[in-house]
Amino acid sequence: MSDPARRIVRTASAALLALGLALPAAAEEATVTVGHNRIEPARVTIRAGDTVRFHNVDEMPGGHTIAAQDGSFESPPLARDESWSRTFAEPGTYPIQIRQHPKATGEIVVE
Repeated sequence: MSDPARRIVRTASAALLALGLALPAAAEEATVTVGHNRIEPARVTIRAGDTVRFHNVDEMPGGHTIAAQDGSFESPPLARDESWSRTFAEPGTYPIQIRQHPKATGEIVVE
């Protein structure tokens, strides 16, 4: 970016801030590791619009499936080293579990 273009961006950003407005924050991605009988971290807090990537680190015949306990979403079976992502648009708390290991639970908190 040229120096004049940088000055324009800085000036526009300063003007927005002076008006009490801010440029929208970029969406972020959190990673949750899943495996035999475990979800780590078990609780993740994100902002609405952020994405959670579920990464399976253990071998499991047929793969590991991440599911919302209320049935609102479910990943495909994930083989070892496969990932699946979901963007959470609405605030709320989303209890999750590994379908093959129902005692392995966690939650995604969307603010």
